[in-house]
Amino acid sequence: MVVVGLTALALLAANAVGLVLLRSYLLDRIDEQLAVGDRIVGERHQERGTDRFRVVRPGSGAQQPDPLQREFVARFIGEARVYLYSGRGEEEVAFPEGAKGGKPRLPAYPELLERVGEPFTVPGTEGSDWRVRVREVPGGGALVAASSLRPIDETANRLLLIEAAVMGAVLLLLALLAALVVRLGLRPLTRMETTAGQIAAGDFASRVPDPDPHTEPGRLGQAMNVMLGRVESEITARRESEQRLRRFLADASHELRTPLTSIRGFAELSRRGGDPAEALARIEAEGQRMGVLVEDLLLLARLDEHRPLEQRPVALLELAGELIRDAHARAPERTIRLTGLTEDARRLLTVTVCGDPLRLRQLAGNLLANALRHTPPEAAVTLRTGLATPAALAARDSRRAGPGRPVEPAVVVGHELSADQPVAVLEVADTGPGIPAEHAARVFERLYRADAARTHDTARTHDTGGTGLGLSIAAALAEAHGGRIELRTAPGAGAEFRLLLPAPADAESAGTPSEL
Repeated sequence: MVVVGLTALALLAANAVGLVLLRSYLLDRIDEQLAVGDRIVGERHQERGTDRFRVVRPGSGAQQPDPLQREFVARFIGEARVYLYSGRGEEEVAFPEGAKGGKPRLPAYPELLERVGEPFTVPGTEGSDWRVRVREVPGGGALVAASSLRPIDETANRLLLIEAAVMGAVLLLLALLAALVVRLGLRPLTRMETTAGQIAAGDFASRVPDPDPHTEPGRLGQAMNVMLGRVESEITARRESEQRLRRFLADASHELRTPLTSIRGFAELSRRGGDPAEALARIEAEGQRMGVLVEDLLLLARLDEHRPLEQRPVALLELAGELIRDAHARAPERTIRLTGLTEDARRLLTVTVCGDPLRLRQLAGNLLANALRHTPPEAAVTLRTGLATPAALAARDSRRAGPGRPVEPAVVVGHELSADQPVAVLEVADTGPGIPAEHAARVFERLYRADAARTHDTARTHDTGGTGLGLSIAAALAEAHGGRIELRTAPGAGAEFRLLLPAPADAESAGTPSEL
């Protein structure tokens, strides 16, 4: 509407200026006509006298007009008047005589003499104004030529009507075109409004359809889609986090309720006359289990806060050897080996990483304990250490691929690493039954156990001694050290947990193998 209004004002101004210029042009033509006419009449009057003005209209009688009359009639008949005044100011001739219609209201003779040679406008007797020019006659007197402005008024009025009609049509077409253009231009905004309404109704998957990147509304729609994608991902992540938190709280409550129930039961058994020594031993064992669970929960809470860890050189080969010795002391019947990453498994490479020694020992220990806890006694466990790149490890996995040995990891948790970045590697592989695919994706979740229905069987918990937090802690510690853990497994083919940690800057100069 603003554009149409401004256009209307511009058209009105242009039409007004055009009308004024046209009227000025026509008025100048009238002035030129009067100047030529009164000059001719004055010259002929000087030559022939006043009687030549008596006969006015051709064909009105037997007398025929002479050339002066014919010329004057051709120039002024019907639209002009000529008045001849004597030197005393008396009107001698009014030409044409007896003309019908209006005539000018001429001022007094003295005022006429004051305006000699200067065209001026006077009102008429029947509405239209007249243009008047006065010329002195030799020997005294004045010749007054007047021309009606009625043709100019009619032309201006007709032009005004035409301009009004044209301007109205132009404004109407412009308004329709502007409405169409605005509607087309606002269509992306209308789509955004519709999308916003759908989102307000809870449909966070809605997007602005087909945004045009070549227009500002289209680019706004693209930006809105990007923003909606991030909002949806954040909302989804928050919902998943809330679900994990609820599940975690339920599992933690269940895990704590089980030893508390045992403690109350053994305390009541002791009070009713049972063996006090056995009751106290079981109460102490359940208290220790509760302490381990609480310590693990506190560790995960600290890791979630991303507190900085101690940074010291840690030799992975030495760490793996210590863990194997401790595992043999606890389970001497288990087969546990330590090898390298290359084809020559006996070639062991000393690899040093920067990190917290206690936390790295806990990380590797959790991976080894998980392999020993969830495999049968006859299953073998192998620890491999070395220095490599993710690209070299991927090539090695491709060569080793076969039935039951997947190439791609089932789960990856932690940071993304460059394919050519030197990394320290610690693999914990077993020959156990493997992990089903439906459980493999969730093994790093807190308090999750890969049993059939997650029933938290008490006898199984006592046998294994697990809290369901070992792999969660391992994943959090790997991420805190800038690394990641990969899990490769298949039913009947065992499981392989691969820890990748960024190697120091001088590791490449030490000879990072490009092939394994």
